[in-house]
Amino acid sequence: MMKTKITLISAATLMSIVPLFALNNTAQAADNSVKKTVMHTAIAYDKDGNRTSQKYNAYSTVTVDSKPIAINDDQYYKILGKDQYLKTTNIDGVTRKITHNTYIYKSSSARTSYRGRWKLYRGETITTYGSSYKFKNGKSYFRVGGPRKQYIKSYNLGPVVNSDVESTSAVATVVRRAHVWTEIGPNKFENKLSDLKVGTKVLVDRLEYNRLSENSPQDEDTGMNFRYYHIKGTKNWISEEDVKVNKKVPFHNYNKEHYTYITFPKDTDVYNADGTIQDHNGQKISKQKGQLKVDKLVYIWVPSENKAELFYHLVGTSFYASTTPTAHWSTINVGHDAYVKASDVKFVYGVKLTPSNTAAEAQAAAQKNKLN
Repeated sequence: MMKTKITLISAATLMSIVPLFALNNTAQAADNSVKKTVMHTAIAYDKDGNRTSQKYNAYSTVTVDSKPIAINDDQYYKILGKDQYLKTTNIDGVTRKITHNTYIYKSSSARTSYRGRWKLYRGETITTYGSSYKFKNGKSYFRVGGPRKQYIKSYNLGPVVNSDVESTSAVATVVRRAHVWTEIGPNKFENKLSDLKVGTKVLVDRLEYNRLSENSPQDEDTGMNFRYYHIKGTKNWISEEDVKVNKKVPFHNYNKEHYTYITFPKDTDVYNADGTIQDHNGQKISKQKGQLKVDKLVYIWVPSENKAELFYHLVGTSFYASTTPTAHWSTINVGHDAYVKASDVKFVYGVKLTPSNTAAEAQAAAQKNKLN
């Protein structure tokens, strides 16, 4: 059998851990509020996740409950004594990996330093706060520090790696023979280890909806696909249906944190990279409620309109057609370099993309190609 690490807990170790949990909980109960600095201008939400009219400016101080709570899969801090909740991303930030060597900026035309450095390199990680800003040059940037202005181009940053808001680990007890899945790549898993026996205890540090969840059965009570616990210090995962945990751990939705999804509220034309409409014998992508993945937001010059428009790049290549002259479910194949206008579709959830170029750059590229 392959000797892959699984974090197990002996009965003796568990006896020493449980009192520590109790001490921590007692301390929290005695004083469950902390002061936090808002790093990015934050809208307050109510307990149901609806926006309120209250806004908290960057670098203001707020008193919140020390432990964040989940509302609609997002993490929030509750303002002490108020029905107001602030997203943790505006306070603690999230971790992103730098994908291209990058400078730090204080404006669209001026650079600055960050912790004594003027340049950061691919492969490093950095904390960003809130959503991106669009500067005067039309490009988007994430705040990485303060109160001095410090920003990095969003183009040079990857999706969220993990949230900086993490609780301590939880003890998960196996209640039925549990499969162990090993992560062999980003969102890729194999069942390559022996099952865990009933009564086995493991340390878990997060709960996640991932590809395992998408292929798992649904819970009869909730109607939701099973989610999976990550075994701390390993690349291994176990289903939430197979264990009982002694406390909540952070919940993550892999798809929402790494991908971008749109839907088609109307029959939609498909475009090529040169701004021309694809010819599918009069058919378009049909109006639908399904959620389709996109991976890039870019300005493309549209010759027929004599202007640049924002487009999403489609990840899929086959879509339901708007008309079905020959079959009940006709499809059109759009190829691997197909785009739809951002104004024709609706963002559903996931990573909010920022344009990888400007309208002026798209126009200049089109004119250059025309001359060539």
